[in-house]
Amino acid sequence: MSQFSKYDSEFCGTIPIHIINTTQEYGVLLVLDRHSLIIEQVGENAGAMFQLPYKTLPGTPVHDVIGALAFRVLQEHLEKGNGKYATTWEINGQRHYTLLHVKENMVIVEIETHPTEDTETSFTTLYQSLRTTIQKVESAPDIQQVCTIAAEELKRISGFDKVMIYAFDYEWNGNVLAEAMEPGMESYLGFTFPASDIPKPARDMYQKNPYRFIPNREFKPVKLYPVINPITNTFLDMTECNLRGVAAVHVEYLKNMHVMASMSVRLLKDGALWGLIACHHKTSRHIDNQLCTVLEFLSTIISARINVLHHQKFLDLSARLNGLYTQLIENIYQSKNLVKGLLHEKPSVMELFEAQGVVVTYKNKIEKAGEVPNASQLEDLVLWLHLKQLRKVFHTDSLSGVYDMAMDYQETASGLLVIPIQSAQDEYLILFRKEYIRTTSWGGNPEERIFFDKDPKVYHPRHSFKLWQEHMQGFSKPWLPEEVMAAENLRSFIYELINPEPLAYQQ
Repeated sequence: MSQFSKYDSEFCGTIPIHIINTTQEYGVLLVLDRHSLIIEQVGENAGAMFQLPYKTLPGTPVHDVIGALAFRVLQEHLEKGNGKYATTWEINGQRHYTLLHVKENMVIVEIETHPTEDTETSFTTLYQSLRTTIQKVESAPDIQQVCTIAAEELKRISGFDKVMIYAFDYEWNGNVLAEAMEPGMESYLGFTFPASDIPKPARDMYQKNPYRFIPNREFKPVKLYPVINPITNTFLDMTECNLRGVAAVHVEYLKNMHVMASMSVRLLKDGALWGLIACHHKTSRHIDNQLCTVLEFLSTIISARINVLHHQKFLDLSARLNGLYTQLIENIYQSKNLVKGLLHEKPSVMELFEAQGVVVTYKNKIEKAGEVPNASQLEDLVLWLHLKQLRKVFHTDSLSGVYDMAMDYQETASGLLVIPIQSAQDEYLILFRKEYIRTTSWGGNPEERIFFDKDPKVYHPRHSFKLWQEHMQGFSKPWLPEEVMAAENLRSFIYELINPEPLAYQQ
């Protein structure tokens, strides 16, 4: 990999996008002193909404520019205490969707410039229109079906040209699980996008903001006036602001994808970010607050179903492991022979851990089953394990990555799980998994995810998102946390079994 292969943690992960100090132009930002309710900072586009030069607004009581009705609504929300409140303000005879961020010493106000419709759909009517979609999602039998249904339904409801369901892996690369789009658009179904595309600061913001909306990538950034917030004497922290400006590199990224408008809505599992609903449109478009609310609501329904299915999968796996584990322990007791019970009864320890080979070194003897390295290779491996002085289960899905000599037999033993019996005597239960060649279909060459100018502070995203496949060798299927836990339980059982009255070793 190149010197910039760790963009997510070393470069993109440090970009302070929360203090970008500009907004998008589809709304107006005000910052009020929490106690005096005097305007302290504004977006430079505030003058058009309030029909006053924007430079005259700081220092003005907000009551003077928003009118009595909107001021009363503001006061009602302030009485509720700190928090985020969605409301509507009437300004110059027109109603505008408004978001209040009430903090200890300030109130950040986001006002959409487009007036809201006079009629609002009741919750009952809205629910009736979404009932079929909700039923489809809640009846989906697996996560892939949830994502497929969600992409199709959300495209129909939202009107976006393309909707993708994007799930993060353990390294925060994004995998496109489902997609619904207009004919002629470039498909990314099954593609993986590097973590640097949505770096940690951007991902963290989805914990506080359910969605991110960019109606027009060619917007003219709106500066804040004054530049330094008078209340904090720093740049304004815009972490929770929907209007927050967009980094130039992301605008260029959208351009390279031929996307003019985009919206991303979070998907959570157990309260943490699991994935995103990515909505793309070929032309600019404004969407009203009701559609934003609908997409946010449906994201909670989708997230809930994903949670249920993940936990069901965990319960099913746990039940399978527990059942096999119980039978394995019973076989050891009935056979009165540790090695025979582990290797030669049904189920065997290989079935419990879905391994393709197993070796037991016990009382100066070696017993094998399945496909394992040869005698000389095993001897060297045991010597390597001896130096590790194992006191608990050791596992890896890339043995050759931590033990160079394993490259000679990685097809047979890329995965290794070791249960120490008595490591000081080189007594181990060693399980092997075969090599499983991983093919990742990247959206563009991952080595070219970022291009730097002569000035390393200036960078650009990749130009192509065409399929680029990477074949990773020397890996097995990973050992699941539940399997490692079962291995630890087996280690404890064997330890208690052999120490009081060691079982006799029999051929």
